[in-house]
Amino acid sequence: MRIRQHAGAVVVTVLCLGWMTGPARAGETVDDSFQRIPATTPSGSGHTVLGQCGGAYDEARAELEVVQSDGMSRVKIDLSHARPDTLYTVWLRVKGKDADGSFGGSPLTGGGATPLAPGSALTALWKITPPMPGSATLPNGFTTDARGRGRFRTVLDFPLLGGAYPFNEMPDGVIPGAREIPVAIVNPAAPGVQGPFMIRIVSHCQDGLGHGLSPAAREAWFDWPE
Repeated sequence: MRIRQHAGAVVVTVLCLGWMTGPARAGETVDDSFQRIPATTPSGSGHTVLGQCGGAYDEARAELEVVQSDGMSRVKIDLSHARPDTLYTVWLRVKGKDADGSFGGSPLTGGGATPLAPGSALTALWKITPPMPGSATLPNGFTTDARGRGRFRTVLDFPLLGGAYPFNEMPDGVIPGAREIPVAIVNPAAPGVQGPFMIRIVSHCQDGLGHGLSPAAREAWFDWPE
């Protein structure tokens, strides 16, 4: 099964270039809103915004901007009316389904998503992945201010639109048994592709910490695309 998923990921990396808007082009952009996940919806860890964050925050909004060129992507996310003074992390989906069945997944953790961070940050993220202690400072994280406003900015060393996540930037042997290979980014808006999201924003109301390559205990707030 593990081999089948990895082999599928390599094939899909080639095919997925047409999923969004055709092959990634210089200057390709996104300017869009995230979809709000209902505050009563359990995250993958079984926790909800309403249950763990002290309210529903029905007015919360998140906006996304992506500018892609020369094999890199500049990503901006602006959050408003969210829970104040709270750590949020951003995640990228790398496991989905198509007519041939399931494909992809992180070759480092086996998870369906990976931090929305440059491949060059993988080693640093691994150092705070369980059982190691977490951190409030992460390359895929940001903290809201006292008014519930937050800003996330990153420059990715890969094309976000129609690209693949460069797990091969993790040095060989750091994670025993892992295969450090690129894996296609899942876009559920593409014909014939199924996935719960491409980008997800979650909070960490329970411990105020991020946990590297694992989303750990979290509360789901926003998905993109709608």
